[in-house]
Amino acid sequence: MRKKRTLLKRIGALFFAPILFLTAGYSIMYIVGQPVIHFATSSLQLFLLSDVPEFDKKQQVFTEIEEKEVKKDENNELSSTQIAYPKGGEQYGKIIIDSLKIDVPLYYGDTDEILRQGAGQYMGSVYPGERGTTLIGGHNIDEFGLLIGSQVGDVVSVKTSYANYLYQVKKIIVRRYDDREISQLIDQKQKPTVMLYTCYPVDSLGMTDERLFVICDLIDGPMINPNK
Repeated sequence: MRKKRTLLKRIGALFFAPILFLTAGYSIMYIVGQPVIHFATSSLQLFLLSDVPEFDKKQQVFTEIEEKEVKKDENNELSSTQIAYPKGGEQYGKIIIDSLKIDVPLYYGDTDEILRQGAGQYMGSVYPGERGTTLIGGHNIDEFGLLIGSQVGDVVSVKTSYANYLYQVKKIIVRRYDDREISQLIDQKQKPTVMLYTCYPVDSLGMTDERLFVICDLIDGPMINPNK
């Protein structure tokens, strides 16, 4: 009987010991490699674009407005009451930078789904043509990655459903997304500005803490008068 129990113990040890060591080994490998696994997962998500958002098809139609159709007055101003402001997820314009060969649709909102379609305006920022900063982002793995080639003096064309605007690049900086200087630039209300941004480095595959910001001042286009 004792021999039988001893034999069973030996068989149990031979069977369970490898499983125990294998489990412990995988656990250690997972703990050590978790940062790499997390990075690979977040990087992969940027490429899984099959779940394209189903926006209202009527919202997808964008027709460039001709200069003669712009409802500006003798002071080169637009009445805010005459503008059909876009809704969330609606394409209401285009961003064109000829020097960088950038030509992307501009949507109102900057959710992940919207940024998979093109450039997205942060909904807490002003519209092009208003005093303040219009904050527009795009993925670095798409056309906005070309912003790395931006130079001071480049002209940025922002075509919208109510008017067309030209901006000129004044400053190019790299900062953390939560940098105080960036927050101050976004909050300013003195002059009409467009700030384009994307993840930095532009060749990175995962999410980064730094952003490339291209800051542009308005050089042509009608101002929106909020009092009309």
